[in-house]
Amino acid sequence: MTTSAHDSLFADFLPRGDSPRLGPEDGLLIREAADRDLDALARIAALREGCDESTSRHAFETLLMGCAVRGGLRLVVAERERTVLGFGKIGRFEPPLHAPSNVAPAGWYLTGLVVAPRFRRLGVGDALTEERLRWIAGRSPAAYYFANAQNGATIALHRKHGFVEVTRSFHFPGVSFQGGRGILFRVDLGRGPPVH
Repeated sequence: MTTSAHDSLFADFLPRGDSPRLGPEDGLLIREAADRDLDALARIAALREGCDESTSRHAFETLLMGCAVRGGLRLVVAERERTVLGFGKIGRFEPPLHAPSNVAPAGWYLTGLVVAPRFRRLGVGDALTEERLRWIAGRSPAAYYFANAQNGATIALHRKHGFVEVTRSFHFPGVSFQGGRGILFRVDLGRGPPVH
């Protein structure tokens, strides 16, 4: 996975202010992704990554199969009125044998949070993050996350949920930060995830 710093890949960093926030009372549901979500997931990801939908759909098919057979992957979606608004991933990372000394620590990682452009700034990313942290809190005392230093929107969102910077010098297999520098974050979940 390559994390690019190209402007079109990152949401504009605009503090949410008094924008309305969707919640369960508005019909917002965070649930496990299913095969019926593949077309919507492919559209959202293709728009974000600038790739074609068929390539994106195949990647999600592979991911859903991995979630079904491995305990170290999870994919959740935000849905309202049968429309998928965004998705978030969770992955369990174990450093490979002979990894460099600055390899990222073993643990549960939040990855791949994407909200469709027309549903941003409505609290959907917050809801996806809260649900993933709640799930990890039942399995681990901490969670990790990394981002391109230029992605102010996602960094601000995760800081709201208690993430603090660990280092800017780390190795995560298969990940590079083009045009920017990566930051590794951690949140302690001993008392459960912060809820906003």
